[in-house]
Amino acid sequence: MGEEIHLKDAIRGLDELILSLGQRILTYFASGSADFTIKEMFLIDALGSRESATMSELAQLLSVPLTTMTSMVTRLVKRGYLKRFRTEEDRRIVLVSLTQQGHEIFRQHRHKYVRTVSHVLEDLTEEEQKTILAFIGQVLTTMSSRSSLDGGEADRTDINQRQVLMRQAQNKKAT
Repeated sequence: MGEEIHLKDAIRGLDELILSLGQRILTYFASGSADFTIKEMFLIDALGSRESATMSELAQLLSVPLTTMTSMVTRLVKRGYLKRFRTEEDRRIVLVSLTQQGHEIFRQHRHKYVRTVSHVLEDLTEEEQKTILAFIGQVLTTMSSRSSLDGGEADRTDINQRQVLMRQAQNKKAT
């Protein structure tokens, strides 16, 4: 019985932390620029870490319907941040990538993000940094594994990319 109460308290505490962190992350993305919605910034961020992606991959990555992704991409193409093109191997496949202007927004956003994470990490000891990074990585891995068991698809590539970015921020602080 005591363990049950302890687990419920732990779940409640973790839930509050995740919600608070999520709100702060959304606020961070929203404050990036008045020119972009939060989802548009997530899209630019997602494309900045890869050469290109299909519309379906992007829709899945941002957890939005394909029609929503199509509208988002169309708006950002018209504004000059993204470009669409077809593959030579299969002309039916449409790929999306950042334009030079889109890459500049991504670089600015990434620089601000790394600076923000560095400021957070610099107030912690090296041991605290390692503990936090390990914990976040474990939570993401567990959530991804559970998602797979529940019929969802785990996006291990995305998790690995986040872990690499966090390590880069930590290493940047060390230099």
